[in-house]
Amino acid sequence: MGEVFPLSLSDLQRQLRNALTCRKSLQLDWSITVTANTIMPISKALTSLFGPLSTEFPKPPLPYSAKWRFTAKSHTVSSPTPVVRGCCINSESDRAERRKLRSINRCLKHPPLPGKEGYDTVSLEVVDLLKGGDGHNSQVFTVRLLDFESSPELLPRKGTMLVAKVYDPLYFDDDEGHLNPFLCVDRYYTHEANAYMALSELQGEGIPRYYGSYSLSLSVNSVHTRIVRMILVDHIEGITMADAKPVNFAKSVRKSILKSIVDLESRIFEKDIWLTDLEPRNVMIGSPDSDRPGVVIIDFAHALFNRRRDDPPLLQLDQVLGEYISPVLRWKEIRGKGDSFSEWIDWDWDPWLEAEFAHTIPRIKPGMRERWPDD
Repeated sequence: MGEVFPLSLSDLQRQLRNALTCRKSLQLDWSITVTANTIMPISKALTSLFGPLSTEFPKPPLPYSAKWRFTAKSHTVSSPTPVVRGCCINSESDRAERRKLRSINRCLKHPPLPGKEGYDTVSLEVVDLLKGGDGHNSQVFTVRLLDFESSPELLPRKGTMLVAKVYDPLYFDDDEGHLNPFLCVDRYYTHEANAYMALSELQGEGIPRYYGSYSLSLSVNSVHTRIVRMILVDHIEGITMADAKPVNFAKSVRKSILKSIVDLESRIFEKDIWLTDLEPRNVMIGSPDSDRPGVVIIDFAHALFNRRRDDPPLLQLDQVLGEYISPVLRWKEIRGKGDSFSEWIDWDWDPWLEAEFAHTIPRIKPGMRERWPDD
């Protein structure tokens, strides 16, 4: 029978995961030293609650650390991967493979979608990690542009600070084996890179400027390397809405911010791109001390094309593609009550929305009201 530990199950799970993730010994609260190779006398019932951990096997140290210098090669991204129900979920064979193979070996077995390799290169130096580490969907960090071999008009001057976003399945949060990291990062990369290109008219005014997609070769050992995909975008100064406190902004300023978000999202939707992950963490507020701070949307990994997923029943719906859809239809009620931005809204949403976007009402056609009823 397994030992009884004087800890809650959640604490026990957390500390064991930390021990296995770090690949080194970790002193736990009950004074037992655990390493990645330690076998704990845990009962079968308790073991079953853990599930197959993504950190059962050691992982290499995260390479994306400050002062690390690297060179990436240009890459032409493939078309956005189809998105249907369950498209990124592990199959039973995937879960079996996850239990048997080290994460690094799985990465070698499942390279990213091919696309087309280019000849241009960029040399970069990591300045600071913005979001990353094990258990993240992507690795996001600021970089300094050291050098490049490409058309000068495609990149800013040397020394410019940019943001690199790397889609690395090795450190992906696979939700304890529920998600397939390779399918997920292929989806995020192809959707985000294609979204930036489709929204070229908005770059620099509402979304970051986009400086291309790249491949990065990472050494595994003296024989093998693995490939990860990367994009480069502007470094946006400011604060995310998730990190900002609504109480620090006057109501008039919050109204200005929300109006900018609605307007920008509607312009993006006009390009037939639906932002399914429009959350405060993905909205930057520039010049937060201003009476009219700028708004920039910074994440397009979950963007959907043609305003829908690709499930067969949805293919039959008329999405009124290429048409501007008034926010009075799409943002009524659902966006003002109980959604992610509710902490920023302390006014009667629908009358305000209709007043601010009254000029868009004449553009509403009968088919639009059928698709997005406003009653």
